[in-house]
Amino acid sequence: MKSKDRENLRNMAPEELATQLRDLDKKLFQLKFKRTTAPLENPLEIRNLRRKAATIRTFLGQKEAAKKLSEAAKK
Repeated sequence: MKSKDRENLRNMAPEELATQLRDLDKKLFQLKFKRTTAPLENPLEIRNLRRKAATIRTFLGQKEAAKKLSEAAKK
């Protein structure tokens, strides 16, 4: 994934990231299902989708941790 893509993901709202993650998971499931019946045109696409999903999960976790920290600091 390019650094511009990561920067765009980092700046997205958590709701947008969750939506994009659901779409990626759905597409990944479809590719895996398709792979069992016939060879894929580009098998590396599965790896790229998995990695992008992991990046999104990381950013979601960071945003959640930052939110908890800010709430704890307010108390």
